[in-house]
Amino acid sequence: MAANERTQRFPSKGCFDLKLTGFEEDTMTKFIVWTKDKAFGVDDPKPGSKKVMWELQYVPFDGIPFMVVGRRVYSSHQGVDKHKHEKQTRQLQLLDDCSDHQYKGSRRLQDSKKLGCPARIYVVHLIRFPDYKIPDDIHKQRKESSGSLRRALTTNPSAVKFEEQYVGHFPEIEEHKNHHVVKEPDNPLFSIDVVCLSSSTPLINSSTPPGDTSKTKKRKKCGSLLREISVLTCHLQDESFLDILTVRLNDLLEDVKSHTTHNDTLSLSYTPPSKKLI
Repeated sequence: MAANERTQRFPSKGCFDLKLTGFEEDTMTKFIVWTKDKAFGVDDPKPGSKKVMWELQYVPFDGIPFMVVGRRVYSSHQGVDKHKHEKQTRQLQLLDDCSDHQYKGSRRLQDSKKLGCPARIYVVHLIRFPDYKIPDDIHKQRKESSGSLRRALTTNPSAVKFEEQYVGHFPEIEEHKNHHVVKEPDNPLFSIDVVCLSSSTPLINSSTPPGDTSKTKKRKKCGSLLREISVLTCHLQDESFLDILTVRLNDLLEDVKSHTTHNDTLSLSYTPPSKKLI
């Protein structure tokens, strides 16, 4: 991504989400929410008593004053494990509860799969006031325009026109560390540019070439392995190993959820056999 494309403006959260999806697909990465303000992405935000601003670290000056509704930071899913301490505590508790002494010599905590990647995506939700735009970046003009805006919001707030905007700052490929990423190709099929006409405009952005079945084959392979594990689990008798397996499966489930776009619980069409194998 060129330097001037790292920071981009979007008229709605939906447009930013489309760009994020394309960016993840093109670079074969996945980002998860690291931190966010409660008001980020709210419908119908109000100016209120927020501070009038002209620029931020990832919001360059363009002459239009704005107020910040909220911020959100996305972290690479291979970044720092925020739940490492809780996972280790849970594993220790389960291991301490195991009563079979033959496993004590080989028990150990499972290392976190997170790789400490520092890559981040920064997004700011703004409300902007185009009617109070200034021609030059001069302190006097900023002060006069901010004062006029404040007086208008105090006397007749419903008459003040504003527009929403999301400003996203994306990382360079080189900012990813300790895991594999893909350089952004020149093929237009892989373009991550998204054009949003309005927040209600339906858009489709696909980065997968037509006829590509590699993902389907990999999903089938994963499904086959999961079914085999499910069948074998029905015949496990060792309670201490079941405790350890539970911890490992819980951690795996969290990792799988971090790679999906939702946390919906999917119904499984496969049901393990109820009878023991002879």
